[in-house]
Amino acid sequence: MILFLCFLICFTPMNIAFANELKIPAGTPITVYVNEEIDADEMQIDQNINFLVQDPVYINNKLAIKSGTLVVGQVIKLKNNSILGIPGEIQTGNFRINDSNKIINLRGTIIDRGTNRTWVNVGWFFWVALPLIFIKGNDGKISAGTYQILYTVGDHYINSNL
Repeated sequence: MILFLCFLICFTPMNIAFANELKIPAGTPITVYVNEEIDADEMQIDQNINFLVQDPVYINNKLAIKSGTLVVGQVIKLKNNSILGIPGEIQTGNFRINDSNKIINLRGTIIDRGTNRTWVNVGWFFWVALPLIFIKGNDGKISAGTYQILYTVGDHYINSNL
């Protein structure tokens, strides 16, 4: 009888559910990439941007996160290019994966700054004319195919039956 009770306790559906959970430890690296160019001129602060997981993530030889899994980030800093050759800039962060109704938070940033053209204005200002002061720096753009390694924030438990 005692043996039967131990069997029921050990193999209840709740314990079986826990057996299917896989722990993704804090600091697990996840490489993400962007499919299309992200231009600072077309973005707003807090706007969501979609990235994809580049390589599958395995924990203890079990697939934890599939390649191609959607990762959502946000624009956290924007600076438009301006006259005097000042470049634009875009910075993304607040990354997360929504997987099986669980959110996996990731840390890291992706930043791009346009080319600074201030030297054009300073160097040519005295030689040519005042209109060169209106030459703009390049936009901040994250090119398609740009990848970055992000890291999990805290431990996450997911269903290992992918």
